[in-house]
Amino acid sequence: MYLMKRLFSVAPLALAIAATPVMAQDTEQTLERMQQQLNAMQQQLNSARNTGVRFNGFFSTGYARASNDAGYAGITEESEVKDLSLFALQGTFDVTQKSQIVMQLVGRGADDWEPEVEWAYLSHRPTNNLQLRAGKMRIPFFMYSDSLEVGYAQPWARPPQSVYGPIAVTSYVGADASYNWNFDNSSLNANFFTGFTDEDGNSGDVQLRNIAGLNLSWTDYVWTIRGVAATAEADIDATRLGALAAQSGITLPAGITQLADGDRGNFYGLGASYDNGSWLIIGEVTRVEVDGKFADTDSAYLSVGHRFGSWTPYVATGWTESKDDNERTGAFIPGVVPESILNYQRNEYSVGTRWDITPGVAIKADITHVRGLDKGFGNLNTAYMLESNASSTNVYTLKIDSAF
Repeated sequence: MYLMKRLFSVAPLALAIAATPVMAQDTEQTLERMQQQLNAMQQQLNSARNTGVRFNGFFSTGYARASNDAGYAGITEESEVKDLSLFALQGTFDVTQKSQIVMQLVGRGADDWEPEVEWAYLSHRPTNNLQLRAGKMRIPFFMYSDSLEVGYAQPWARPPQSVYGPIAVTSYVGADASYNWNFDNSSLNANFFTGFTDEDGNSGDVQLRNIAGLNLSWTDYVWTIRGVAATAEADIDATRLGALAAQSGITLPAGITQLADGDRGNFYGLGASYDNGSWLIIGEVTRVEVDGKFADTDSAYLSVGHRFGSWTPYVATGWTESKDDNERTGAFIPGVVPESILNYQRNEYSVGTRWDITPGVAIKADITHVRGLDKGFGNLNTAYMLESNASSTNVYTLKIDSAF
């Protein structure tokens, strides 16, 4: 009996010892399978990275309401959420290590989300400092031209309309060349561009041919200074002037709304910004000159903001005015539609804040007051302003901007 008890007591230990190699072998096989799965996942990630295809985009939505129907920035008492809503997707496709194709599609709520190609160009870098592009691109008139609709990239609820409003042309088809000089603590970029465009402007159809321009931008990564000069042959048909006359039961003679027909147009701009991480100060001054009846315009704005953590309150003021009013002393229709209807002046004052609730998402609130319309209506709703005799308007905006 004693011997059998000893055998039974030793048997479990013997079985455990015998099973140990089997368990170890199973563990090794499990670890090997896991390593194989990790290697496969890594290969898939590397393969996706090596395809040379990258996507990013941006989204905006919000609501704005005006105190009347003056139409500042297109906002009235009847404005809807879709008026401030847009969605964009941008794809970058590597052709070679030095060449890329970039395409950007934008769908706007105001246009029933019909996608429109905003960018479609081929980019090539012969050297690290030189970039060549050809296709459809943003026309680089302003400091925020490339991010004109990327609300998340801007501190405001909308770009200052005093400068960004009079020039409704935003894209062109053509080519540009950029060269960058890097210094010890700063850099200088020179960009030459040329091409043509045909878009719906503030007054009607605008065609610019033989565009040629140069912009220079210097930055020490706190200060940025930018200057631009451009020239083109302009065709401007003020179809909205004809619509205004039609509202009064007047049919204008054919061709009378042609404000420019192959006339020379020039654009000049100077901008500067200061951003030390806390203070954000931005200003731009522009001049538009067009031969003929179309108004030559001077515009400017100054914006000051300060970051308090995720909050950035700001104030901004802007001004725009036609400068060649003495050239419009006649009438499109004598006694009915004077040429002086093209004269304008406008002052605007904004106070707002930006709240970065999470990386990639910002909420903005803004109140803008517009006045100083004694000389003209500054691209506002002329028919309403004439009928109502309004002298100012207020616009209230709440907006969400996102980039991904």
